[in-house]
Amino acid sequence: MAQSIAKFPNQPCLIDWSTGEEITYKEFGEHLDRVANLLSSEGIREGDIVTLIADNSLDMALMFYGVIVYGAVAKPLNPRLTQSEMTNLLRHSGSRLVFVDREISLGDFDGRCLPIAAYRHYDSSHVAGPLSKTFSAENGAELIYTSGTTGTPKGVLLSHRNIVHNVCTAIETFKLDNTHVKLCLLPLFHNFAFISDLSTALFCGARVVITSGFDVTRLASLEQALDQHKVNSFSAVPLMFELFVRLNCRINVPSMKFCISGAAPLKEKVALSFLEKYGFPIIPAYGLTESTCFCTICPPDNIVFRSIGRPAANQIKIISERGEELPPGEVGELIIKGESVMRGYHFRSSVTCFLDEEKTWLQTGDLGYYDENGFLYINGRKKNMVIRGGEKVYLEDIDVCLSELAGVAESATVPFEEAEVEKIACVVVLEPRANLTSFEILSYIRERMGQYKCPDLIMFQDTIPRTATSKVKVSEIQRLAVSYSVGV
Repeated sequence: MAQSIAKFPNQPCLIDWSTGEEITYKEFGEHLDRVANLLSSEGIREGDIVTLIADNSLDMALMFYGVIVYGAVAKPLNPRLTQSEMTNLLRHSGSRLVFVDREISLGDFDGRCLPIAAYRHYDSSHVAGPLSKTFSAENGAELIYTSGTTGTPKGVLLSHRNIVHNVCTAIETFKLDNTHVKLCLLPLFHNFAFISDLSTALFCGARVVITSGFDVTRLASLEQALDQHKVNSFSAVPLMFELFVRLNCRINVPSMKFCISGAAPLKEKVALSFLEKYGFPIIPAYGLTESTCFCTICPPDNIVFRSIGRPAANQIKIISERGEELPPGEVGELIIKGESVMRGYHFRSSVTCFLDEEKTWLQTGDLGYYDENGFLYINGRKKNMVIRGGEKVYLEDIDVCLSELAGVAESATVPFEEAEVEKIACVVVLEPRANLTSFEILSYIRERMGQYKCPDLIMFQDTIPRTATSKVKVSEIQRLAVSYSVGV
């Protein structure tokens, strides 16, 4: 970023779509100095955890990077977490200072709580500006709490090396430069937006239009932002792309070059419909917080929509349950090695997700395979599988099957336990005016996949419970399945 400030001082850097405020790269550097003076006055030292509880805004972006370049560790949190969840995460992280964009109750938190825009009241002069500081590449920069789709939240501590390596890999793959215009639509408290849209732009001198987030009731505002600022790309989750197509959103402005999809599997049908409707592609990618963001990216000039692409400047193996590397075409667990991979969980030394004692090979818990051309495919989660009659049933395969059934808007299939027997439950959301029955859905699956892959339970719902990044909340569906089964 120091290079971007030096090379493009007068070029627009960050634009807040909600307020209209716009700053240049020179002003960006000055604001970072203000953040540094604020943190210094609060007694924050190198390595301290600073929590940010806010939605997208210019202030959120500036505080995020201001904390990192100062040498502290930025810990963003979703402002829609409950008070107890926030308090637990503050206590676990050891954070002493919190910045917020709203009135908020933090329970028995005994640290300082300040407005996210407090830095604006500080002078930009600084004896040693934060961008002139040097840190070890292994120093912590960002602490992201994640529970994935199941389990207890874990603090992923990412280093300066992790972030720089992942961001530079994305810039090179997507061929970004200072002429590019990004739109930040996803929440910055998730790493997909922070890396894919904000950081890639800042590292190469591009500009970022920051929106307040995705809202289906304000699609006209999104269309206006894309057109007014001649946006070239943005990142989104698969559900958003489905909604763009379904709601006939006018995002095909002449400047748009591509979109990036991540956080959940992208259906081939959605990708092809999107390309046909808008004339520019969705580039599939795959990643997890423990590997910063991007693990794989589909080559932009050779997109295979069913695939998650090829390794993004890292090594990825497919291994069996015995730890043996598998040949192309055989399904196993993905393990990852590279400079984007974290070194461990914050304050959880007893919890490991590494295959080896040296902590180099990260176990993802995702199942997939390589094809003969080196493209990777995901079959689902290791825990999202059941065995029937000695055969493994990958439950995402059922959702892929149902995506082709007319009348089904979306589905989510998970395992659940009833009377100590492992069963399969499928939540189905129907298209408007569709009147499919459970019998018709099961008959469709049986005809295409066989009886042994049929769910034990079909549950019709208006929506599928998801996280902020569109991942299915497996545990919530499992609880619903148990109560539904008992009720039946």
